[in-house]
Amino acid sequence: MINIKEYVKNELKTYDGKYLPVRAGLLEQIFVRSLPPSKLHPNPEDVFCDEKIGPNDGIIEKYTKKIRFNQQHSLPVFDEPVIVEKMKPDGYLLINGHHRWAAALMLDLKKIPVKVVNMTHVRDILEMLEKSDRVKRASIDLDDVIFCRKGTEEQEKPLPFPFNLIYPEPVRKGIPALLYTLQNEGYDIWVYSSGYTSTDHISGLFRHHQIYANGIINGADHKKAWNNNNAAEVRALMEKKYRVTLNINTDCISWIRSDTKEFDQIDIRSKGDEWSEEVISVIRSLGDL
Repeated sequence: MINIKEYVKNELKTYDGKYLPVRAGLLEQIFVRSLPPSKLHPNPEDVFCDEKIGPNDGIIEKYTKKIRFNQQHSLPVFDEPVIVEKMKPDGYLLINGHHRWAAALMLDLKKIPVKVVNMTHVRDILEMLEKSDRVKRASIDLDDVIFCRKGTEEQEKPLPFPFNLIYPEPVRKGIPALLYTLQNEGYDIWVYSSGYTSTDHISGLFRHHQIYANGIINGADHKKAWNNNNAAEVRALMEKKYRVTLNINTDCISWIRSDTKEFDQIDIRSKGDEWSEEVISVIRSLGDL
């Protein structure tokens, strides 16, 4: 049986300083693919590859048992695909699903389900910053603010067929008007997501809903995208670029000045269709801060 720790160690040594993330094409991102586990490479910036932490044997064993059970009952080996990013010189870099990948290797599975996404990197942020001459930034969470919970919050009209199938995510009522207002008030708009939805998918969804954003950062809570060095670099870049950062949440709007560290907050009490109207009213009342 394969020794996962040795396998990972050899993989990291082989690709040390050599791997380069590359953007995948649209068709590569649309469909879940089946690929040999050997084509997937461990992410050196994930805790899975940390020598002090390393692969968790208990988690791997849990997945091997689950895979065997699924095979015996003619079920898919995984409940959901592992998330990867295309890379050079070959194969794909694991973003999410290292322990499932390890279990597949140990069981010598020929192929596993894989979803290819494009992730945000520091070089992408640099490019986004260079394109703007504004000194105010609005930060909005994709999953908690822009998207809404179906049946519990009002949403924008669904897209027409077939775009409603490609972009099924429900957008909160008034979001296009809100982001348009932010633009007119002189803000760069930065959208953050802790999930692994590809940046191209998010951009396409925004385009069809007439939503504009200067920057999109996905996987923002993942060590791959935001290890300590990168997080510090990004914070420094943002503070240097923007005099004011406005954070828009479902229940409040807060802002901070990068020069004085002055901070303030206003609660948002409206729900439903009136939520965006109150947020827009608050933004306009803030003026130039």
